[in-house]
Amino acid sequence: MAKFRRPQVELIVGGENHDMNRVRLALLGMLGQYPLLRIRCAADYGDGFALGETDFLITYTNNVFPDERSLAALRDFLDRGGRWLAIHGAAALTQFKPPAVDIGGIILPGLTDTPDLRPDFMDLLGVRFVSHLTQQSYRIVRGPDAHPILDGFIPFEVVDEPYILELRAPCDVLLEARYTGHAPGYVEGPWLVDNSRPQLIRRNHGGGEVMYLAPGHACGPYDLRPFIQEIPDQPGPWLTDAYIDLLNRLIRWGLETSLEEES
Repeated sequence: MAKFRRPQVELIVGGENHDMNRVRLALLGMLGQYPLLRIRCAADYGDGFALGETDFLITYTNNVFPDERSLAALRDFLDRGGRWLAIHGAAALTQFKPPAVDIGGIILPGLTDTPDLRPDFMDLLGVRFVSHLTQQSYRIVRGPDAHPILDGFIPFEVVDEPYILELRAPCDVLLEARYTGHAPGYVEGPWLVDNSRPQLIRRNHGGGEVMYLAPGHACGPYDLRPFIQEIPDQPGPWLTDAYIDLLNRLIRWGLETSLEEES
């Protein structure tokens, strides 16, 4: 904030197989409720320089990771008290495992694998994506841990990819869901044990905090090229009022400290 006397937000939206345009515009609309903010948009972590001037980081990515220099900047950002909201595929590293397969008429180079190739990043985030069930409707409810952002929270239904996650650090599970089923197209699965599945987690790192929100899938008609030319639009939860309300709560959390300092 010192450089511009305004809270600085770094919005990183980029990667594969998701409707990045829809998500970027939606998040910018929510951030636009705060005219004091200065928002920088990027498609990746770059060289990490911007994080040195950032108060609040939002990432919606898939297969986008910081290099060694920008990972160090991300650690420094959290150490000095920054807040980081990571959404959906921000915890995902995926690659195809040959041979080619036919998944519902879509020919893929192989099953989708999620090898643990970036433990440094996943440990910092506190969670790693492992697999997901077929996109479906499921109910999100309070988890075992409390937080002020959930004051007045009402459980709600979303249409999304039910994520299977591996927790990598001590954290609070603020929201959860229950689901079982197969994971077509993924190496890991099926998931037939009726466990509680984390949907929103919070963890501390240094003087900062991280929130990770699992639901958030969106896929536009052309986002699966070159594997399929066109699909029906999949807005996921981005047209669900309760989900947007949750994101607005998380944005207020992310800005809380910097806006208080400015007032």
